[in-house]
Amino acid sequence: MSTDSVTTAAQQRLPTQVQPESPFTALPVVQSTVTSAPQSFGQDMPLSDSPSRPPPEAFKFASDSTLQVKPIGAPLERSLSTAERWGITLDRVVKGIVSIRFTILRTFERSFPGQASATGFVVDRTRGIILSNRHVVNPGPITATALFNKYEEIPIEPLYADPVHDFGFFKFDPADLKFAALEEIELYPEGAKVGLDIKVCGNDGGEQRSVLSGTLSRLDRGCPHSSDFNTFYIQAASGTSAGSSGSPVLDLQGRAVALNAAGATNSASDFYLPLDKVQRALKLLQQGKPISRGTLQTEFRHLSYEYLKKLGLPEAIEKESRRRHVDGTGLLTVSGVVPEGPGYLAGLQVGDILLKLEHPVYGERYVNNFYSVWDVLDEIVDQRITMTVCRGTELLTIEARVQDLHSIIPNEFFEVGAGIIHPVSYQVAKHNNMPCRGLVVVQGGTLWQVNTPFILTQFDGREVSTISEFIEIVRAIPDKKKVMFKYRAFGSWQENLILTEMEHHFFGMTYFKRTGMAWDRQLVRLAATENLSDFPKTFDVERELTWSEELRRNLVLVNCRVPFSIRVCL
Repeated sequence: MSTDSVTTAAQQRLPTQVQPESPFTALPVVQSTVTSAPQSFGQDMPLSDSPSRPPPEAFKFASDSTLQVKPIGAPLERSLSTAERWGITLDRVVKGIVSIRFTILRTFERSFPGQASATGFVVDRTRGIILSNRHVVNPGPITATALFNKYEEIPIEPLYADPVHDFGFFKFDPADLKFAALEEIELYPEGAKVGLDIKVCGNDGGEQRSVLSGTLSRLDRGCPHSSDFNTFYIQAASGTSAGSSGSPVLDLQGRAVALNAAGATNSASDFYLPLDKVQRALKLLQQGKPISRGTLQTEFRHLSYEYLKKLGLPEAIEKESRRRHVDGTGLLTVSGVVPEGPGYLAGLQVGDILLKLEHPVYGERYVNNFYSVWDVLDEIVDQRITMTVCRGTELLTIEARVQDLHSIIPNEFFEVGAGIIHPVSYQVAKHNNMPCRGLVVVQGGTLWQVNTPFILTQFDGREVSTISEFIEIVRAIPDKKKVMFKYRAFGSWQENLILTEMEHHFFGMTYFKRTGMAWDRQLVRLAATENLSDFPKTFDVERELTWSEELRRNLVLVNCRVPFSIRVCL
């Protein structure tokens, strides 16, 4: 990096054309036409960073109106301090950082209705693309607005949410901005190095333009929460809190080297998502191409060599791996396999150590981290790949089909009786060690008298496994009819049987389908209108009743369900 310099105050006042200043390059010395200097302004004149104003005779204007300056001594140069350079950088990048206010409208997957605020930053000002976290963009239906600099607020829409990793994109129309200046922040994933001084600039605790400092200490930290997996995280002690989600982690040049995602509750440690996959997704969006994501429905974990020895890793393989990956500290091991998934069907088991991948296009690739694995899997969806794993002291060759990760993320849900039901997602299946199929009730409402969430297996005496099957069943059931359903609680294989009453009076049936990131709404009407008043009535044989029987006939059990909560303030 070149040494920064400044000119003297007298030279800075000259009305000559100066090259644009940059905080990261040397400031140019002002060029001007020089004539001979009077004796009083020679080389012996003492100079300082702020010299006194020269007398009028030090300047002479030619007849052609060009400025001629007499030398007042050699210009002084000095380097900008780190604080000054950070100040220049932050003045620029704050124009690309936005405060996001969003409302989650429905319970979906593992998200619940509510309002929150977060941070995002512009990564493409021409197309209007904002980067933030997945738990901000959200896979379910939401509404959101972005507050730019100069306090200008415009609506934004979800553009893409990754199925697993904690990042997503919003889109906005740049033409909607009338007053705010717009700056684009460059993604620079290769800039993340241990010891790098960084700034996390966002809306920490809901306060706009909060700037927190830190130093990157780890690049291979495990995922801080269970919703994200199969990736490294970056660690630093910057002390962020709620509202900082989606903040850029900036280097001194104002480039984003990571994405703030989570923080520890009992320390100042924070965890940032690397930008490798983010950068790939952004390039595909800019090119108008689909973002392919491959999966084996298998969770890997990076373990150091000391733990791998306990799993039976032979010394010869360790020696060869250390020679091949000089900077590596360990290898990937299988920590979880979803039943009936591609990895399960191929024969992967917990404890297997992944050594090598083979594919006709990518050839033979030895792997020791997540990047080297998913650089291949994301590009070969619906193709087969051969893996070499170490199980104990034995080497095995396993062949598996790479599944489309987007195909096991739900894109539909159905509302009935104020309850919500949708297909089982990959996240739900992984957390509960169950196959990624069937239906899950995520919100009970008045129809489901069971603590949610739970797996629905049977309704009104019929097996159900898809949304379309369930809709056909409930459309044929009239209002207030008693029906039975079977369900299975998470963590249990025992089925339970519950009697409930259909509710169509206060709540209609609605089907939602996601196309891209936009949700289409469709009302579902009843197929049957059976009248309960036509049902045969019970009758009693006339006989004389005892006083206790007469009393028993007048006692009733009342079950009351309030469809809406109404509060009256007097």
